[in-house]
Amino acid sequence: MHKKDGRRIAAVAVAAVAMITGGTAMTLSERGVSERGMSERGVSERGAGPQASEDRRPRTPAGGGQTAEAVRKILAAANLAVPHGWRPADIREERHDEVPVTVVRYERDGRRSLGGEHVSAVVADDGTLLGYTRLVADTPPARLSEERARQAALGWLRSYVPEYAQGLRVQWVDRHDERVRTPDGRERVVSGMKVKAHHTSGRYAWVIVDGGGRIVTYERDVRWDGAAGRRGTEMWLHDSWIAAREGTGPQPGAPYAVA
Repeated sequence: MHKKDGRRIAAVAVAAVAMITGGTAMTLSERGVSERGMSERGVSERGAGPQASEDRRPRTPAGGGQTAEAVRKILAAANLAVPHGWRPADIREERHDEVPVTVVRYERDGRRSLGGEHVSAVVADDGTLLGYTRLVADTPPARLSEERARQAALGWLRSYVPEYAQGLRVQWVDRHDERVRTPDGRERVVSGMKVKAHHTSGRYAWVIVDGGGRIVTYERDVRWDGAAGRRGTEMWLHDSWIAAREGTGPQPGAPYAVA
C-alpha cells in the first residue's frame, strides 16, 4: 500500500468516527479531559440536589451549657421533680438577657410537642435556676387563699434561695391559668395562684403554686421594658412565644416579650 493510499484510508476512518459521534473526532488526550469533566459535572449535579428546609430549632448544646441529667439534679435539689419516665424532648443553648442559659424540655414520650404537657427549665451556666414550669393536666386546681399561696411561695423561696429571697417584696397574689393539650388531643386548664414579687436588683420574680401547694412555675431575674409596656426578658417557658421565635406561630402581644 502506498503512503498516499494509507493517508486516505485514515482520513475516511476519522470521518466515519466523526459521523458516528455526531461531531468532530477527538484525540485520546482530548477525550480523557472531556470524560473527567463529565464525571466532575455528574458529581456536582448530584451534590446540588434540592435544598433542605431550614430547621430553626437549636441543637443539643455543644459548648459550656448544662446537660439534661445535670438539670434534673438541679431541679431535684430545689424539690422540683420531673415526672417519672419523662425524657428530654429538646435541649437548647440560649440567653436570658445577657446570661447564657440551657433550656431543657421534658415530655412524656421524649418528643417535642408545643402546646402539650411539658416540664421545662432554664438554667444558667453557673447552675442558677432562672425558670421552671410543670404544665401537666392532672395538676390540682387553684384553691389556696392568697395568704396560703403567699406562705407556700415564700417558704419555698426561703428554703431554696434564701439570700435571693431576702431581696424580694411581694407585689400581688392572684389566680393564673395556662392551657395544655393532653395526649388524646383535649385541652385542659392548669391553674395556680401566682405570687409576684419585685427584687432589689430592679427585676421581677414570681412563683405559681397549685391547689396542693406545689410549685407549678418559678421565674426570676425578669426584666420589664417600661417604654414598650411589655416584658423584656426572653420567655423560654412559654410555647406560644417559642413558636413565634421559631417562625411557626404569630407574634404575641403585650405583655409578652417580642419573640
